[in-house]
Amino acid sequence: MPVEERETSQNIEETAARWVARMDREPLSERENQALDAWLAGDRRRLGAFMRAKAIWLRSESARALGPHYDPADFLPPGATAPPRPRSRGHRRWMEWGGALAASLFLVVALAVTLQMPSAYATAKGEMRMVPLGDGTTVTLNTDTRIQVYDEHGRKRIRLLRGEMLVEDANASAPTLVEVDGRQLAATQASFIVRKLEGLPVQILVQEGRVEAMQPSRGRLSLGANTGLSLRDDDARAWQPTTLPAGQMGRELAWREGKIALQGETLAEAAALYARYSDTPIVIADPELARMQVTGLFATHNPLGFSRAIAEVFDADVRREDGRIVVARAH
Repeated sequence: MPVEERETSQNIEETAARWVARMDREPLSERENQALDAWLAGDRRRLGAFMRAKAIWLRSESARALGPHYDPADFLPPGATAPPRPRSRGHRRWMEWGGALAASLFLVVALAVTLQMPSAYATAKGEMRMVPLGDGTTVTLNTDTRIQVYDEHGRKRIRLLRGEMLVEDANASAPTLVEVDGRQLAATQASFIVRKLEGLPVQILVQEGRVEAMQPSRGRLSLGANTGLSLRDDDARAWQPTTLPAGQMGRELAWREGKIALQGETLAEAAALYARYSDTPIVIADPELARMQVTGLFATHNPLGFSRAIAEVFDADVRREDGRIVVARAH
């Protein structure tokens, strides 16, 4: 019988380096994340090689941060003598860069050993993604969202970097932690939305269960089902939860079905909502028209269909120009 050739350590190290280089460019796609997970599971040597490749990348980043004027003598202990300078200018540059690596080695290796690398997940504009975390918790990412997930002794910690996510926590044994803009949330058997959008305060909307919100300057606040919280640093009332109107959570979660649910928003506000899902902006050319309110359920992926629908209702014209959809009063 032929004997299957075992993958060499050198091949494993090279593949790990390629994965790290790929992750440095941009977040992995869902298919690439699955491929990486499958590769790591195929041989127990691979995880160690992957962690070493990440540490090397961190060391190179630290070395570059020291700049071109780095002097290895600055890192010598008191009373020690610096080694002779190499005569070759090229060798000198190499030795200084290598010294920068050595100077940062202890800190970087300590970080790599003591801090677990987070798993990163992201969605592009117009994309939605469901991420099971393996402990009964599921995170669903809305459009243009990025998160990091840490596994801390069996307890998940999710950091929302931008966008919107729905956390559904069915684990009764250990709370799921969420971190956003320096605030922390703790939930056990709860379903809730966390939203961090540019130019707007962080929002927390609880669908079911109970969520504990913690902030150093304001203490702890418990949020029950059908309550919301907007975290404004400059507003004394920001730490006051509000009761959500009937049916609002359903409208807030319409994006899971690829929909935008409008309930009296102005056309300008509706255009801003569509900008989260599409690279084709909607421009309401007439200020009076922009203040008109609209109610209805519309597809997130069809800004042109939405524009035509509102144009028919408000007797307006729709045209496409320079990559935009322009809605204006009919003449």
